[in-house]
Amino acid sequence: MLENLDTVDWAHVHHAYGEAADTPEFLRMLLDGDPERRQRAYRHLCVTLLEDGLRNQATAAAAPFLVELIGDPRTPDRSRLIDMLTCSVAGTFSIASPPILDDGTPDVHPILREIYRAAEAAVPYCLELVHAADDGSCVAAVYFLATMWRSADQIVPALHGRLARASSATVRAIIAFALGHLQPDEPALLALHEDDPELVVRVIAAVGLLRHPGDAPASAVDAIIAGLDAPDGVPGLDRLPCVELGVADLGRVLCTVPPALGARAVPALCAALRRADGFAVLGMIEPLLYFAFGDPPGHLEDAPPPARDLDAITPAQRHVLGVMLETASLWTIGDLFFLLQAYHLPTSRRSLGAFLGAPVS
Repeated sequence: MLENLDTVDWAHVHHAYGEAADTPEFLRMLLDGDPERRQRAYRHLCVTLLEDGLRNQATAAAAPFLVELIGDPRTPDRSRLIDMLTCSVAGTFSIASPPILDDGTPDVHPILREIYRAAEAAVPYCLELVHAADDGSCVAAVYFLATMWRSADQIVPALHGRLARASSATVRAIIAFALGHLQPDEPALLALHEDDPELVVRVIAAVGLLRHPGDAPASAVDAIIAGLDAPDGVPGLDRLPCVELGVADLGRVLCTVPPALGARAVPALCAALRRADGFAVLGMIEPLLYFAFGDPPGHLEDAPPPARDLDAITPAQRHVLGVMLETASLWTIGDLFFLLQAYHLPTSRRSLGAFLGAPVS
């Protein structure tokens, strides 16, 4: 295996930190008998080939070799390598982050086109793994297949076949995610949203339906609200590779929904914001500001944003700002400054308290 690695002139290929001359060594190390060495290789390749979900020349050069490894059942940690290939094809790919890949348009970057074409060779292997007894292998395979839009006619029937005997909510949820990308008008997606006994499946199916909000039933937003309302989170959500920040991703999904459809989520978003911490708070703030204030007005880059008039603030807007003011953890996130600035709102907790007449000690 990997006999052709040395046919690539790796010294003239670049990864995130310069020449990719070390890449063959770490690709071979993925086959090492020592799990710690394999883990080291995996981490190194993720950093150099996929830093922050960005792809480079070495990502494209390595893709055929990842496919080769995935295609051999003797390869250890195949599920993990499939996840690496998925990230190579699509970048950061989640319910809240659409894939950035070769979408067939003429201006797609050549690196993304090269990666996609190489990864297509893994479709037959992953179609076999859709039916694997091991849920982890199935989930990794379906997550990858969700990126393979050119092969949707082959993939969707295989997903139906697995769905018919899927006892695991995690498997049904990842199939719902894939259907939402490959064939969002698929009746099985609506059935999963309406009839599945597990909230995590209904929520992920709702996300797929909301990719086309004009055609989505109002109950799809209700499922997202139910997920936000769950005081202990949505059971099983953290087991899905298509979820980055738990229920915060559900908040970000709502940013794609017209305000008339999604505004009723504001109470659930406020409650979820009070429970959130870290960067997850931004997943609640973005839709809250969107539903309360509409699209951000922005401002000229060289001019300070005009201040909002307190007398023009509606009771609903004041409530949202009040919840933000109460949420101390929110004000530790530096990115919040730019979001508030775009909405012409005070950019510090103290200045927001003064604006609302509720000084913060």
